[in-house]
Amino acid sequence: MNLENGESSSCLFHGEESSVWFPGVDLGRSPSFRRYVGNQLPHWSCGSVVYHVSFRLADSVPMSKQREWLAERYELTQRARLEHRGFTEEEKERLQYLYSHKIEYYLDAGYGACLLRDERVAEIVKQSLEYYNEEKYLLHAWCIMPNHVHTAMELWNGHEQREVLHGWKSYTAHAINKCLGRKGNLWQADYYNHIIRSWEEYGQQLRYIWNNPLQAGLYSWKWRWRCCEPFS
Repeated sequence: MNLENGESSSCLFHGEESSVWFPGVDLGRSPSFRRYVGNQLPHWSCGSVVYHVSFRLADSVPMSKQREWLAERYELTQRARLEHRGFTEEEKERLQYLYSHKIEYYLDAGYGACLLRDERVAEIVKQSLEYYNEEKYLLHAWCIMPNHVHTAMELWNGHEQREVLHGWKSYTAHAINKCLGRKGNLWQADYYNHIIRSWEEYGQQLRYIWNNPLQAGLYSWKWRWRCCEPFS
């Protein structure tokens, strides 16, 4: 099934109809999109699209690497600001690489305590993801990895992405710390989000979420779900 950029498709998930909109490549042309900046990462926000959202445990990436990447991000941002211009295409690609690909390498390598390997902990996260499904948001896929979580989700009923992420992280941090008898921060403060721009990319993102355990060598991993078989 192929859709042109900017068109929508009505799909059935969990017996409910979902109006999925794929906005194309240039998000900046649409007044319905808002870009905001979290503690570290920039985020796009729009009410009727599908996001790939991931968040990770606080110890999932070495602090030395985090400081190194943040310093490079700051340098790129300051250079553009001082020159009163936007990012070049090369700078955009580098920022995207710093925001996602470098982090994914460490995540899939299993850095940190990997508390989500514990089935009790994974079950807490699973229940949190599913609790408001079909009320505040619609889940298209999710995967709970040993030190991070992937979701493909669509916001419903006017709820904000930051609100949903705060709810997931706040509840699970309290419940997991209680379960394990630990204290302190559980999750990294920020998170990564990506708006899916086409029907083809939708299939790619669902396949990525589903196959992430295989990429990390977790061949019998059960903590994953998707709404449909990703298509080519």
